[in-house]
Amino acid sequence: MAFDVVGVGDLCLDFTAATPRIPTTDMAAPLLYTTSQGGGKVPTALVALRRLGGSCTLFSTVGDDPAGRFCVQELRDAGVDVRHLVCLPGQRTNLTICLAEQETGGRSFIGKYEMRSVLPEELDRETIQEAKFLHLWSVSDASMQAADWIHAAGGKVVFDADRFSPEFEQALPKIDVFICSAFYFEGMFGADALWDADRREACLRRLREMGPEIVVVTLGDKGCAGMDGTGYFAEPAYTGIQVVDSTGAGDVFHGAFLYGLLQGWGAPETARFASAVSAVKCTALGGRAGIPDAAATEQFMRTGVIDRTLQKQWETYYAAHTLL
Repeated sequence: MAFDVVGVGDLCLDFTAATPRIPTTDMAAPLLYTTSQGGGKVPTALVALRRLGGSCTLFSTVGDDPAGRFCVQELRDAGVDVRHLVCLPGQRTNLTICLAEQETGGRSFIGKYEMRSVLPEELDRETIQEAKFLHLWSVSDASMQAADWIHAAGGKVVFDADRFSPEFEQALPKIDVFICSAFYFEGMFGADALWDADRREACLRRLREMGPEIVVVTLGDKGCAGMDGTGYFAEPAYTGIQVVDSTGAGDVFHGAFLYGLLQGWGAPETARFASAVSAVKCTALGGRAGIPDAAATEQFMRTGVIDRTLQKQWETYYAAHTLL
């Protein structure tokens, strides 16, 4: 079976807790509500892509503990192919505790990541080369091997650069679509370049000259900006929504951007759509419960109204399957 997108990236369990304000040291805060959902940058992007209508499979590792079994079943129920997940006996699945602050819409994370990543010998070349896109978040040996394979078959690589790392620059010639966070952009070019439109455009041009066809920087509630072969573009964020939790917003943006690429849309149109999907996601607790389908996204873009039918179904699912 050929998939639209193949992902290579670490999987984890997200335990998300909503509180009015994250407490400072020696202080307490009420716990409003909680949810257990699968996490990880690439896995969550694939869940978003699948909910929008694309097909995908994931190369990753998972522990043989209850958290691992939950994550695998959730991916399967979401429609993501799980045949390439490698179960590691005796190991605990990665865990992230996400604190969602209701007063600000911000979030903080505490994580335990001890499980090893997938190895090059655990990849399947045929599966990767049959895909249209490869989605990555690291420059591991497995990721770079997968990038070489898909390029040899004519496919393209989409990369999620969340935190700045100099090693990412060496991988830019192997990346076709480079989407970075504001944290990455600031780490590479400085805060002045991030918020000055002229400097931001110049820096995006520099990034594109290093290899990618499309470069995008996500700016949170300020929207996003990017550059492709037609030039510079900037898309404002969607407003007028009640942000419950921004956990996973960037991951979902990447999944929606992959969907737009599969439709053959231009980068500005794709970024606008991805921003809408990400905005709707933020109206529910956790990184995945609020991800809309394509029809709900298009309705939101036209009218500003959110169809919560699918969101409620997934909130019910997570309430029934929660681990904590």
